[in-house]
Amino acid sequence: MHGIKYYRYVDDVLIFCDISEAKKVSDDVIRMFSGIGLKIYDPVKNPEKSSIGSIADGFNYLGYQFFGNRVTVRAGSVEKLKNSLVSIFTSYKYSKQKSEDFLLWRLNLRITGCVYENKSKGWLFFFAEINDEILLHALDSYVAKLVKRFDVDVSPKKFVRAFKELSYRKYETKYIPNFDNYSLEKMRAVLVEYFGLKVEEYQDEEIEFEFKKRISRQVKDLQIDVKDFSYS
Repeated sequence: MHGIKYYRYVDDVLIFCDISEAKKVSDDVIRMFSGIGLKIYDPVKNPEKSSIGSIADGFNYLGYQFFGNRVTVRAGSVEKLKNSLVSIFTSYKYSKQKSEDFLLWRLNLRITGCVYENKSKGWLFFFAEINDEILLHALDSYVAKLVKRFDVDVSPKKFVRAFKELSYRKYETKYIPNFDNYSLEKMRAVLVEYFGLKVEEYQDEEIEFEFKKRISRQVKDLQIDVKDFSYS
């Protein structure tokens, strides 16, 4: 059939066609995919997993929301990020150490994301194609409210600046940490300043091991923000 364009990311497929042909295209795709043993969500029976509609009404894909020229993040993905930000403050509130330095370090990491093991990690990296600066300002405002609500004396990094650094200075920026480039001295400083380790007697191999163990744990938390995304 002519006049069709499609995009696929793993098992999520987005198809563009004339609205008058949409139902037929959907039925054909479901029939053909089912014929080779693939499970397809019917947009009529499972509208929360699959849908048919007009571009003019806006649509979601891979956690993004498209409406006219605006490319933003769907509400569920934004709420997931906000909940993770609250959890960082809550962990601080109920921790025995009450380290504002560690709170700020974790908060900044959640805001900017990072590079680790030669991969980009974090919410902003995943949603790097948005053009919705209003959302970024709203997120910065939300963080400021959390700082006030939990009564802490910290000045977190900004989503707005991190996004601009990512967009225009991705390979030069120092605003977004690249843990792959950390020297042993910087690793040692992180372990002492933020994790409270006493590393005077540690060998270089031990420093690197302890650093990677803790960074891996924090990076794993970052990935939770972008798990289970779907265009529906």
